[in-house]
Amino acid sequence: MDPPKYNGTMHPEEWIQQFKASYYYNNTSGNEVYLCKQLIHPAIKIPSIENISTYNELLNALKAHVSFAIFKESCKKKLLELTYIPEKDGGDTAAFLSKFQTLCYNAGINNIEEIKIIIYKIIIKMSNEFFKSEFIRKSKEINSIEELLKLFNDITADEAISVKKGSYVAIKHAATGKYLSSVSNLNYENYETGSGNQAVFAGKTSLELNAIWNIFDNKNRSNVFYDDIYFVHQPTGRRLICTSYKSLSNYSEVSCYMNYGDYYEIWKLKQYNSTNNCAYVKSQDRIILQNNYLKKILRSHELEFTINNEKFQEVVCHDERIGGNDEWIIELIDTHLFQYLCDISKYIV
Repeated sequence: MDPPKYNGTMHPEEWIQQFKASYYYNNTSGNEVYLCKQLIHPAIKIPSIENISTYNELLNALKAHVSFAIFKESCKKKLLELTYIPEKDGGDTAAFLSKFQTLCYNAGINNIEEIKIIIYKIIIKMSNEFFKSEFIRKSKEINSIEELLKLFNDITADEAISVKKGSYVAIKHAATGKYLSSVSNLNYENYETGSGNQAVFAGKTSLELNAIWNIFDNKNRSNVFYDDIYFVHQPTGRRLICTSYKSLSNYSEVSCYMNYGDYYEIWKLKQYNSTNNCAYVKSQDRIILQNNYLKKILRSHELEFTINNEKFQEVVCHDERIGGNDEWIIELIDTHLFQYLCDISKYIV
């Protein structure tokens, strides 16, 4: 293990640590500090270096040299030029945070508010509203760089599962594990419900194409918030609506219908028994779905209805007290899984 040389391109503390490791690894004999001083490049002139006899004296002398000021300024520039690339785009969060922390240390930046500003500037370059708002909201009470780095990592994890405008999602009924589903040309029969619209039901407990929806923020925001959203049934292109027609169980019918800009298709999501105060919808969030216009809650229960001699678990809307049958779990579906579901659906008759 060769002892490192000092030429002003690394932090003096790190260099001395490396020298000590090399010294003891090689079982070198002789005066440690004297040998250490011999490894300083001749271009770095340390006044009265011959009188320096301790590591602390040497460290202070190196920090006082102009090369250290140049080194710190160079590290600060590199810090401000950092760009974070999310892991889904080929980045490495752990490597990025390690480099960020090292550059802060090398640049001598330890004021937590200054570090927050630097991270904020990095986030601004990402043009990611989720990152920006979550960092501003959650970083206020943080007082150490370790907590700040953990927050950044937590936000990257949340961002990876955040639901975006147009995302593929599935909505699972928490009590039964069945997915909110619809099927083309499967309509409620007029004598049963009065609407004749495309039926919505709690389908299988396994995921299939008929349980895939696209979710949109009605205010055209890039991330989906817990208000003003609508669902488009992916296979049929029809929107999830709550109607004024009566279901078999005498609640409000839920169905899929063509987009006419109807008030009945706008929904508000509410978190179910959660202490998470995030304004954005994330995969695996437990939610309540409330129709924005009728103010009624989406529910499924054990009652079944029959169409074409086939039974389906009913989905309705109600304005009664909220209970366990009103809890749903939203699942983010990635494009690979969606494509797989599309492919296998071609072989299902």
